[in-house]
Amino acid sequence: MQLILASASPRRSEILSRITRDFIVVPSRIVEDVAGSPEEQVLALAEEKARTVATDHTGVIIGADTIVVIDGHILGKPHSRGQGREMLQTLSGRGHDVLTGLCVLRNENNSVRLWCEKTRVWFRDLTEQEIEHYLDTKEYVDKAGGYAIQGIASAFITGIDGDYFNVMGLPLCRLVLLLREAGLDLLA
Repeated sequence: MQLILASASPRRSEILSRITRDFIVVPSRIVEDVAGSPEEQVLALAEEKARTVATDHTGVIIGADTIVVIDGHILGKPHSRGQGREMLQTLSGRGHDVLTGLCVLRNENNSVRLWCEKTRVWFRDLTEQEIEHYLDTKEYVDKAGGYAIQGIASAFITGIDGDYFNVMGLPLCRLVLLLREAGLDLLA
């Protein structure tokens, strides 16, 4: 049974490769525009990514979408250095939630497993100089909330409550359980 990661994210591919190398990557190329609560949005996008790839591929398809939420507001991926700065200033000295919607779709029997993983992350107070230095690294580009926990931004984080890999974009523990429910046990 073919395992397919419906994502162009190199981080998701890297995380999945920690437990298996037997998968292919097929980016979904969807327009990420949905409504609803943050949880509803990530679940809808994860499922849409998986279903889009399922139109041309057969197997067990993993869709995922990750967002950062603070005070009920979604921080997506910054489209400019200015947006990156605003996001880091907003996160400075505060806690926020990272939500990843997961969809495991087995299209031979049209079974779908959905899950929203939530991890709480706390930032220490950041100086303007630290923010500007971080922006100079360009690590914020293409990252929900404008930071990468696995990179330089790890020096900003005072704690997390939940799955570390969720903050990177693919909650590995929950994914393994959903895949097992779908009939694919990667650890057996």
